[in-house]
Amino acid sequence: MNWEKIDVKMERERVSKIVTVTVVERPARKLILQRAKKTTGGNYFDYCEEMCCEWQELLNNIPEKLDLAALLTLPTNLIKLGTTDTAAGVEVPIYYAKPILTGYDIIDLPPCIMLFFQGMPFENDEDYGQAIDIVEQAITSYQPEQYGFRYAPELAPHFNFGASAKIGAKKAVPVTLCSP
Repeated sequence: MNWEKIDVKMERERVSKIVTVTVVERPARKLILQRAKKTTGGNYFDYCEEMCCEWQELLNNIPEKLDLAALLTLPTNLIKLGTTDTAAGVEVPIYYAKPILTGYDIIDLPPCIMLFFQGMPFENDEDYGQAIDIVEQAITSYQPEQYGFRYAPELAPHFNFGASAKIGAKKAVPVTLCSP
């Protein structure tokens, strides 16, 4: 028998489609945020055009932060008159009492359960958009009810922590326990 070597070129995925989901119980905490006046829907580029992109560095330099700074999509009950559903912010402990930056607000957030969706690291920083889309698709297709939860966007903001090649994309959304 004559066996020929067959070269099969497998196209390698540029960004892995593996997303992990972690349940995190958040205690009562404060949120330092800068609210948009025009940008809606949590659009990062529109927010940066309107408000500037210095927010990430400023908020990530707060030593007491509970996680990285994030772009937020606010529930209706957290939107102030004259602002939209979009803000940038960082969570800090409930006891945080230091002065805040000019143009920022600080609000209390009640305890809640958050689902953290974490994508895999990827090779090329230019693929951040695809990495974020993969995590967003995971959130949309995920069925928290099968694990005893339901999405509860009215309880807390939707957090978009962005993406980098080194750590992947990360988002967090509030949930509550399903009624029996």
